[in-house]
Amino acid sequence: MIVSLLLPAFVENENLLFLRALRAIRLFRSYQVVRDLRNHFRFFERNSEAIDAAINLVVFLFVMAAIVYVLEGRQHPKIHNYLDALYFTVSTMTTTGFGDIVFEDTLGRFLSIFIMLIGVTLFIRLAQAVFRPHKVRHECPDCGLMRHDPDAVHCKACGRVLRIQDEGQG
Repeated sequence: MIVSLLLPAFVENENLLFLRALRAIRLFRSYQVVRDLRNHFRFFERNSEAIDAAINLVVFLFVMAAIVYVLEGRQHPKIHNYLDALYFTVSTMTTTGFGDIVFEDTLGRFLSIFIMLIGVTLFIRLAQAVFRPHKVRHECPDCGLMRHDPDAVHCKACGRVLRIQDEGQG
């Protein structure tokens, strides 16, 4: 793991640059690290959904850019390195599509469609996590509903009285 993280810094081959980014993201995606950050920092606990959604979006971008580079890099004259593939992936995912890099083959077009559909879905998920009103995670013993308003006294689904613990933010 550490070799693939440091190797692109010492080797002039741009084919290996994406390995460093993927390994760094894998470190942050580790459930152990995320759990520890949630336990030690209130910011991570409060914003865990948005952080998870952002990490998923970034991982998707880097993985799709690697796939674009591997599958289309030699076939397309405008994809010279991993950064060009990342540029294409971001412009396709955001549905901006500047038109300077367009895939003509069937595999490339299928890949573009896949990037657009999944990328927009992940971006919408991130926007929901950021802009949705804050909810607390507390399982209702009767119906199992997990997300409630921070000041909820009753479960919205079944009406049971909830005893959501808080730290007295008063």
